[in-house]
Amino acid sequence: MKINKDEYLLHLHDEKEKKAMKRVLDLVEITINRHSITYTDFLEPNLVEAAKSILNRFDQISYSIDGGFENAERNIISIYSWYYFYEEKDLPLKALELKGNIENLDHRDVLGSLLGLGIVREKIGDIGFFPDSIKLVVSTDISTFILYNLNKVKHENIKVQEIPLADLGEIQVAGIDKDLIVSSLRLDQLVAEAYNLSRSQAQKLVASGLVKVNFSTEEKGHKNLEEGDLVSVRKKGRFKIKKINGLTKKGRIKTTIFYPTRDV
Repeated sequence: MKINKDEYLLHLHDEKEKKAMKRVLDLVEITINRHSITYTDFLEPNLVEAAKSILNRFDQISYSIDGGFENAERNIISIYSWYYFYEEKDLPLKALELKGNIENLDHRDVLGSLLGLGIVREKIGDIGFFPDSIKLVVSTDISTFILYNLNKVKHENIKVQEIPLADLGEIQVAGIDKDLIVSSLRLDQLVAEAYNLSRSQAQKLVASGLVKVNFSTEEKGHKNLEEGDLVSVRKKGRFKIKKINGLTKKGRIKTTIFYPTRDV
């Protein structure tokens, strides 16, 4: 079977999404023709949703989505023939636990150390911080390499061990709230307020493709945000529109935003 991939990509405009979905279609083609299990790399939530909309159009296959943690943000999709009985042993994931002096480490420290080993981001899932350890999910094909080569994060010596996937549990996201009063819910204004920038600085970040809304790059500063939207700004972190609290007497908008303290 040869899939006309362009037919399934017509509704996509973002080049990153197109590239990722073309790869998904390649895997569908392999699965159908070879009756084998294929796997994506770790995908962000918007790419998982885009993949589901494509996969659901093929009666010959089924699929499973898993990221290890109960509330995983980044997930791998396993694609297999419709008649195959998919089991946990088929999961292409490994759970690793880091122990040592982790108190002053954050997400970027751990991710930076992994990337420093030459591992690409697509092979790394979520990283969760717990009271006495850091847990992470990686693709099976790089797990042994990490076990033997990751011995330091930032300036701290750490020990890495494999743990059962069932021991991952749920990531508890700690953070702080900040109340803002803004004239509008425009992306550029909220980025400026969230990071104490001028409006022109925020506009430049957005126009440069350094800002994402719900994991998709957004280059329009006038885009209006809604309650629940997640904004990430390259090298500055993330914030979420936690709540829109109505209007002031002067008609300005009261909002509460949430900053994760262990940012990605």
